[in-house]
Amino acid sequence: MTNLTEILTLASSRLNIIVGIFLFIIGIIGNCLNIYVFTRPVYRNTTSGLYLLACSIASCIQIIHTLLFRILSDGFQVSIVKSNDYYCEIRNLIAAVGSLCAIYYPCWTSFDQFISTSRNSITRQNWSSKRFVSRVIFLTILFWFIIFLPNSIFTRALNNNCINNNKIIIYIYSYGITPISYVILPIILFIYFNIGIVKNLRDTPVFIVSNTNKRMARQVHRMLVPQLIILILSGVPFALQLLYSSATISIAKDANRIAIENLIGHITRLLFYLNYVSSFYIYILMSSEFRRIIQNLFHRQNIVLYHATQL
Repeated sequence: MTNLTEILTLASSRLNIIVGIFLFIIGIIGNCLNIYVFTRPVYRNTTSGLYLLACSIASCIQIIHTLLFRILSDGFQVSIVKSNDYYCEIRNLIAAVGSLCAIYYPCWTSFDQFISTSRNSITRQNWSSKRFVSRVIFLTILFWFIIFLPNSIFTRALNNNCINNNKIIIYIYSYGITPISYVILPIILFIYFNIGIVKNLRDTPVFIVSNTNKRMARQVHRMLVPQLIILILSGVPFALQLLYSSATISIAKDANRIAIENLIGHITRLLFYLNYVSSFYIYILMSSEFRRIIQNLFHRQNIVLYHATQL
């Protein structure tokens, strides 16, 4: 390897170790606190809270299952895949389903707030119930399982990486399914539902939707809009990098170009993990109700520690 190739390879490894571990720590802590908050009565008894709880669980699975793998394999060069094709098939399928559920549950939260602030009482009753939410959560998992199953079936272990060698499948997912499912569709849904929420909050009389529901809708709306911004900032580079990799898959490349492309790929993948690690920090900044629950949690912990020191 040339000096440039060695430097870029080392930079990729250090990037996955330093940034990856940082994202892993704040992501696990944030999502565990999310799970705590969304299991409190103020959120547990709302349909939006169920969606956000499911999102936090999916984000935890995504961080542990894929980000930890990146840190170990790309950062510390730990051989995990080896020649286990079945592991690659299962890993890719879980990664796809987990990541997409974590992206789409906030979309369904926006949909839920859009419905719950609707003028039509029948619509609110039928489309914003716990039973309906439970079905949507399950069907979202099932839908993405079916959609990404073909891609996982053709994934094989090669040089400690999970690689899909079927060019037809690569093109279908790289140019169609992946950009649409990860970036284009969720952005469209986010924007459409949040515009609808704003319109409903402005136009719906108080006697149709209670002040409590309106206040909760405004808080959830403020919590979700920054997530849309992060999805755009992190998702677009991820999709472009994937398209580039697929378009140049048959081109002969020297060691320096491969090292440069690998470094850019690592950066875009780590950037994309912001979708799964940032939600807690957005919620605590944007929602007074969320902050109150966290403050109460730490206040109780301080009281417990104080009494423990007095024993």
